Amino acid sequence: MHQITKIVLLCSIIFISLTACGCLEDFEESRLRIGDVDISPERVTSTEVVLNVTTYIENYGDGGSGDVKLLLKAFDSASGLLVAQTTTSAGSIDKDKTLPVSQLINVEREGGYRIDVVLFEDEKRLRLRTVQVYGIGDLDPNVYDIGLKIQEMDFLVKNVTGSRVVIGVDIYLTNEGDSTSEDLSMLIKAREADAGLLADKVWISTGNIKRETTIIRSCDISVPDDYNYIIEVLIWKNDTIVERGEGVVQLNPTRTIPKDEEIVSSDIRVRDFMEEAAEMEEMEYGRTGGVPTKAKTPGFTSAMTGVAVMIAIFMLIRIRRNDNND
Repeated sequence: MHQITKIVLLCSIIFISLTACGCLEDFEESRLRIGDVDISPERVTSTEVVLNVTTYIENYGDGGSGDVKLLLKAFDSASGLLVAQTTTSAGSIDKDKTLPVSQLINVEREGGYRIDVVLFEDEKRLRLRTVQVYGIGDLDPNVYDIGLKIQEMDFLVKNVTGSRVVIGVDIYLTNEGDSTSEDLSMLIKAREADAGLLADKVWISTGNIKRETTIIRSCDISVPDDYNYIIEVLIWKNDTIVERGEGVVQLNPTRTIPKDEEIVSSDIRVRDFMEEAAEMEEMEYGRTGGVPTKAKTPGFTSAMTGVAVMIAIFMLIRIRRNDNND
């Protein structure tokens, strides 16, 4: 009987210990979980696929979460090697809320991949969700994705003739693709901002641009003075526009007076922006030792005026003498 009592007490202690451990584990368990994971191709090129992985994080607890972070990894299905990874912070998630977090990851356009989504809270790893992706090589590349981007445009007044202005256009092209770009046609148009009338257009080519480099392509357009223009740049591949950009040239700028909301026209001297005029001003400034000089106008100096008066008096005296002799 005494032996049986010992056995019962020992079993009770073990049961109580296991129960206590289970309760402690449940108490410390995080209230965050991964509800679902969606994967879609964001961009497909001839050699690469950008996957958009959206993870839905649910907070089913009674309060806000800690600092949430997602670690996204892509493993090659054949070799098991890690090929890409990215980390995204999601901040804190309110109670009873679901937060979608989108992450982009680049993989080669071949084979399949294992996508691991790891959930962290306050730097502590909580959950892991794994999704298999197959048939990446069967995705059709976007034929309109040429890799070229119009980053910026600069404008320079090069000449003014009568009522027309010649504007130099510098176009900054960056190749963000995976290889050297094709030589494509590029159309530059100047469209009057208010009426939408086309003032001028020019065709040039992009040339072949190496990957991850930026080049400048330039051209001249001729437009009437005292108007505002939208400069459009269109890159064509065969019969399709594959990239576009635009800038603004204001030869008749306006400004808004906040008090009365009145539109006031501002005069602009286009010649002041000409490259030749700026060079001439710098040369004149250098010759005078940094002292601005006024432009000289044709006319008589004071010395020449005195000589002219003396000659006139002399001629009058001779004329009178001749008259007296006669």
